[in-house]
Amino acid sequence: MIRPAGSRRTVLERLVPGALHLLLMTGSGSAMRRNHDAAGISTHGRKRMTTLFYILAYLAVIGFVATAAIKVKGYLAASPLHARWELYPVPHEGPKGSYGGSFMEETDWWTKPRHVDHMGDIKALLEEVLFLHATFTHNLKLWFRTYPFHFGLYMLMGGTIILVVAAFLRLFGMNPDGGFLTFVHNVINAISLVGMFGIIGGGIGLICRRLHDEGLRKYTTPEHFFNLGVFIVFALVGLVAWAFNPSFARMSGDFIYNLLTFNFAEINSTTFVIHMLFGFFVLIWIPMTHMGHLIFKYFTYHDIRWGDTPTDFSQKNNEKMKQALQFKVSWAADHINGQGTKTWLDIATESPKKD
Repeated sequence: MIRPAGSRRTVLERLVPGALHLLLMTGSGSAMRRNHDAAGISTHGRKRMTTLFYILAYLAVIGFVATAAIKVKGYLAASPLHARWELYPVPHEGPKGSYGGSFMEETDWWTKPRHVDHMGDIKALLEEVLFLHATFTHNLKLWFRTYPFHFGLYMLMGGTIILVVAAFLRLFGMNPDGGFLTFVHNVINAISLVGMFGIIGGGIGLICRRLHDEGLRKYTTPEHFFNLGVFIVFALVGLVAWAFNPSFARMSGDFIYNLLTFNFAEINSTTFVIHMLFGFFVLIWIPMTHMGHLIFKYFTYHDIRWGDTPTDFSQKNNEKMKQALQFKVSWAADHINGQGTKTWLDIATESPKKD
């Protein structure tokens, strides 16, 4: 509408454009608010899930340590004194071990101070743990399957320990993008790749061995397959995370550093998150299954085979022996005649009845 110069607009003319502008602004504002609210909810949801992920990591570590400690404490408290196996050579006998000798071959050995070669024990323990020496010697077919699996675990555990040390170095100011830690991350990337392939190949080999070996199949339970399957899936997802991220080691190192500093930074890799969730489960699961031999190896293997501390040399063993002598004897044989009323101490100190 053409208006003469100097004429004034009517109220309606002034209001309508303003109303239209307000309507348009209200509509677009509502859309903007909806988008903003949705973004806020999405961001808040991601933060909550990230926090939950880190909390699960703390719980997994605490659960592993607590469960392992409870298991070891329960084993030591409940297990009786084991019988001497007399399996020679004993690694802590020092020079006598070279020919299968023992401190007991010395005259009046109980009156002399005992010298234990702890380095010999450590050497034997490392030889068995790192190389599965007994399996290699006595069951080579099994060794070719179980050693890659164990070696893969050692690679991942060793890599994790190195990354924890690297995280502490970062706490003291070392630059994660510097030459030294970059070199460390490259080494860990290689170690992780070897480790995951070892777990996958060895795990599949052990499953096949349990399925097709007649002797081993008799002692195989569904738990064995479940445990091996969990480890294989854990390694497979880790392999995917390794392949589709610029640096698997750097991502793992950042995650450990964030755990130490309580910085719940978002992790932008779904495969890494899934890999770690399987890792959290494995960490808690290990002490509760036969896979716990990782923790009990010394107590259930080396100590039982070569624990030869004389009772008179150990106050702890002395107390256990006294407790054992108080057990009731239920044997009804004439030469024992326990009948559930006598203790082993009674039987050991009384003269046998004559026929």
